[in-house]
Amino acid sequence: STIGAALTGVRAATSTSGPGFSLMVEGLGWAGMNEVPIVITYYQRGGPSTGLPTRGSQSDLLFTLYASHGEFPRIVLASGDHVEAFYDAIEAFNLAERYQTPVIHLLDKFLANSIVTLPPPDLSAIGIDRGQLAYETSKDYKRFDVSNPISLRVVLGANTIMWYTGDEHNELGHIDEDPENREKMYRKRMEKLKIADEEIPMEKRLAYYGPEDADALLVGWGFTKRVAIDASRILSEKGVRSAYLHIKMFSPFPSKKIEEILSRFDKSKIIAIDHSYLSQISKAILVNTGVKIVKEIVKYTGRPVYLNELVEGVLRILEGEDRVVLTYGP
Repeated sequence: STIGAALTGVRAATSTSGPGFSLMVEGLGWAGMNEVPIVITYYQRGGPSTGLPTRGSQSDLLFTLYASHGEFPRIVLASGDHVEAFYDAIEAFNLAERYQTPVIHLLDKFLANSIVTLPPPDLSAIGIDRGQLAYETSKDYKRFDVSNPISLRVVLGANTIMWYTGDEHNELGHIDEDPENREKMYRKRMEKLKIADEEIPMEKRLAYYGPEDADALLVGWGFTKRVAIDASRILSEKGVRSAYLHIKMFSPFPSKKIEEILSRFDKSKIIAIDHSYLSQISKAILVNTGVKIVKEIVKYTGRPVYLNELVEGVLRILEGEDRVVLTYGP
């Protein structure tokens, strides 16, 4: 299994779409409890159930953020194009091992099933970070040492003994339900997100395209990136100075920076774009910043957002509509 492989010290990943991930969430929780660095590449498609297995969607964002019972840290990053997907795939492993936590790499079927021609990637920009990993240690080694939220990770087969269990455990890994132990182990795990939030550069978490003093702001993620950037350009040519805020990381969420960007715009000129009925990106922003986006353009037919319909949708919003549902496409 992916978890077992990761415990031996190799970089381990699996990939799936919605139904497969639904079956994985108990294992995801086990990995979270035991601080196992795994990567799950998640290709979103239309649901629920079998849904639209050959069509795209962005309706699993909230699911990936809260999947499995209980609380544990996870990193969720989402690629917006093929270049981002290439570098994010590498970064996902670095983040998983640096913070010893599951990483979910979110894609959608629009991106996963499309083909583009690109120049060769810049390999000099790629680095490998294996975090606090060791192949041998002392006999008194504590896998879950609470002196640091990110403790030394020694691989299975090293010159020591370690215990892993789905139950709450102490620093050695032995089952321990003592309330004092529970509090410090729980806090140890959860504080990783605070560290990640402080360390991960903002350019890896969001991108802003367009003039700083734009009149209207489009907000999106994933495959909406390209069409939203193009729509912003066309709108600007039509006299509506527009910009696009592209969110690339949803956990830890770049709350302060996004709140600062949104505060520069009139709420009637902030428009969320999402391939889901609920406009899940709006919900994620509300939960993490307290800012409610009141204007939204959604599409949930399984077809991608097309440029002309997006431009038209934005103009309708700016003329007073609160919600535009797009349906174009065979």
